[in-house]
Amino acid sequence: MAVTLLVLFLVGLHHRSRLEQASSGMVRMLFVPSVEQGTLVRRGDELARFIRSDCGLMLRSEVPTSYAAVIQALGSGQADVAWIPAFAYVLAHARYGAEARLQVVRSLDLFAIVVTRTGSGEPTSLTALSGRRVAVPRNLNSELLREVLQRLGRSAPGWVEVPVENDLAAVRLMMDSPGRVDAAVSSHVFSGPHDLIGDGRKELEAVRPGTLDETRVVDITEDPVAELTTTYNGCILTRTDSGVRTLADLNGRSFAFSDETSTSGHIFARALLNRASVQLGHVYFAGGHPNVVQAVLDGKVAGGAAFYSPPGEREVRDRTLVGDARRLIIKRLPDDEARRRLLDEVRIIALTDPIPNDVCCVRKGFPRRTWERFEASLQRFLKTEEGQLAYHDLVAGVAAAPCGDPDFDGFREALRQSGVSATKLLDAEEAKLKSRRTGKEGGS
Repeated sequence: MAVTLLVLFLVGLHHRSRLEQASSGMVRMLFVPSVEQGTLVRRGDELARFIRSDCGLMLRSEVPTSYAAVIQALGSGQADVAWIPAFAYVLAHARYGAEARLQVVRSLDLFAIVVTRTGSGEPTSLTALSGRRVAVPRNLNSELLREVLQRLGRSAPGWVEVPVENDLAAVRLMMDSPGRVDAAVSSHVFSGPHDLIGDGRKELEAVRPGTLDETRVVDITEDPVAELTTTYNGCILTRTDSGVRTLADLNGRSFAFSDETSTSGHIFARALLNRASVQLGHVYFAGGHPNVVQAVLDGKVAGGAAFYSPPGEREVRDRTLVGDARRLIIKRLPDDEARRRLLDEVRIIALTDPIPNDVCCVRKGFPRRTWERFEASLQRFLKTEEGQLAYHDLVAGVAAAPCGDPDFDGFREALRQSGVSATKLLDAEEAKLKSRRTGKEGGS
């Protein structure tokens, strides 16, 4: 009997091994339709070819028509690996047991600025800050802080540091209490000329109009510091000439969301507007982030919601300038003049709460050995120049960091507090998907 059990056990192990080997023969990988489908298909194929030649795994890359289609494919076993937003992942996990394995890591280029007031007798250079008091944010990037302290030490001996909480608090203290501080330090990322984000001056301009006219930048660090992040934001866009400069100005006005299941382009944006007690007028879903930007640019709506990420080295190199949804339109424009004109006409007035970056997840039961081969090959792909370019086009990332399901518990709570029913949204998307399928079958 013992021998029989041993034989059955060995047969079971052999059968399992054969199944894993069969599964490893073709890995089905899906991307959500977040940017142009042609770009996703082309770059996905590049990744597939690399992995095939690198480790022997056969990879098939596809771009279904919706988030719901990707989630359904994970549940039905028609997909093995999927790169999806955190919102789609928590639904896929709850409904079908999908497992988070990697999270997209993005990079942003940070600078630091020193700001003073513009009145008569105010400091106009770093050297003029000798013996003066300067507000410095406690949360400033450590490398930036070190650079700023060195610059102030060299140019303004005897300056006095006044610690404050963040960039906004530093500039606010300088403006509201001129007797306490003479300058403020703030982190800085490139943004459009009328955006109300990017550094402490612009953030204060959003709540205290006139701040930009009443302040000047007297110093900026020379080299950017790359900061890695696993979160991004949604943003609220308006035309600069629309008369909308605060969320309250959107009351009763027309508005475009990206997609009903979009975290940045709807769910977190809706939560932001609800907290501000904004009652929108006509609302419609534009069917994608670039469509929102275009609707705002064309004046079809007073405001819109889309994704926001600060620019990094790639945006500087390819002259798209910004990392938010406007980039999807800007990169189609013919020259720098046209690109800057769009940034002059469409601005960001507010950001949502942070949102986890996209997740690379696998279907329930996906063989561990196959995953390990896939991940190791992916990491080697990301170490190549072409791999970095492809990965940026696929998910706007620079790296892939290990993660697990508990990493998204905070996000689940934020979704719950937003008052948006994720399950109902998915049900609605699945109904649309079923309707489209039925229509195709009926017409064939």
